[in-house]
Amino acid sequence: MRGVLITMRIRLFMPLVFVLSFMLLACQQTETKDAQPKLAVVDMARIMRDSEPGKAGVKFLESLQSGMQEKLNAIQARLEKDPKDEAAQKELQGVYMASQQRMQAEQQNVVNLLYDTIQRVLNAYREQQGYDIILSAEVAAAFNPKADVTAAVIAEVNKQKIDFKPLPEPAAPEAAPAPAAQPQEKEQPKEQPKADAPENGKKK
Repeated sequence: MRGVLITMRIRLFMPLVFVLSFMLLACQQTETKDAQPKLAVVDMARIMRDSEPGKAGVKFLESLQSGMQEKLNAIQARLEKDPKDEAAQKELQGVYMASQQRMQAEQQNVVNLLYDTIQRVLNAYREQQGYDIILSAEVAAAFNPKADVTAAVIAEVNKQKIDFKPLPEPAAPEAAPAPAAQPQEKEQPKEQPKADAPENGKKK
């Protein structure tokens, strides 16, 4: 009889071990679900403006703008001397439009290079510091200033170097070929009016 009871107790005890194990796993899963993600906030505009690569990008664009402005100033000087110079007027308009388009393209290229570099640094910083999410301050309605890691990210971005280079200039449009000269038709000599034959052999 004792053997039977002992056996029954063992059988009852084993399921309890499994139940406790499952409860422990359930508690751990609940703690994981209830755990708040670790968040941080950065000011992207400040990183662009205050980081060394950001300053280098602004300096690069300013140098390009200065060169373009010199070309415009030279053409304007010609127009001041001769306001009726139609060739200079057309050149000024063309150079101005081309400069505007090129500056827009150069600015976009600089922004893209900076964004890619900053994004790469943010991903590395997030993994190193164990953050789950790093939000931009522009999209956060409110946050604790302690969550702002902008200064630390700027320090990491400053370790990066971006080689800003001008974009290749678009090729100038080829001039349309001049139309082939059409051969001029030779004028046929006009027929001279024939003299009337004398009537009845009489001379006029």
